[in-house]
Amino acid sequence: MTKRPHDSVAERELMNESYRSGADLKHWRTIMGLNEDDIRQWPDEAGWHRHPQSGHRVRTGDDLDLGEAVSIGNGVTFGDGVTVGDGVSLGDDVTLGDGAYLGHRVRVAAGVHVGDGVEVGDDATLGSRVRIGDGATLGARVAVGDGARIGDGADVADGVRLADGAIVPDGSSVAGAA
Repeated sequence: MTKRPHDSVAERELMNESYRSGADLKHWRTIMGLNEDDIRQWPDEAGWHRHPQSGHRVRTGDDLDLGEAVSIGNGVTFGDGVTVGDGVSLGDDVTLGDGAYLGHRVRVAAGVHVGDGVEVGDDATLGSRVRIGDGATLGARVAVGDGARIGDGADVADGVRLADGAIVPDGSSVAGAA
C-alpha cells in the first residue's frame, strides 16, 4: 500500500477494526475519496458519516450505487436505492430521494432537493436551491437556474434551459427554453 500524507496510526486502527467487524467499505471508498485501506468511520447517533480530514458529513440509505470520481459536499443525504453516475458533483446540503438517478457528469449546486424516483440525464446542471418533485424526469444537458421548482411527475426534455426561479407545474412537460 502506498503511504499517503493523511495516513495515521488512528486511521489504520479504524481500518483494522472495520475488517474485523466485516463492515462493507465500498461506500466509504467512493464517498470519501479514500481507499478501503485508508479509513472506516461508524455513523454517529444521527446517522451521519464524517470524513476524518475535511469533517464533511454524509448520510446514506441502503443500496447506494455511486460511480467513479464522484465529488460530494458537506451535508449530503442519499435515500435508499440512489444511483449516481461517473463524474457527478454534489454541492453542500443536497438531498437525493429514494430511487433517484443522476446520470454521468451531472452538476448539482448547494441546497438542492431531488425527490423520490427522479431521473436526471447526463451532463445536466442544477442551480442552487432547486426543488424537483417526486417522479420528475430531466433529460440530458438540461440546465436548471437557481431557485427553480419542478413539480411531481414533470418532464423536462433534453437540452432545456430553465431560468432562475422558473416553475414547472406538476405533471407538465417542457421543451425548448423556459
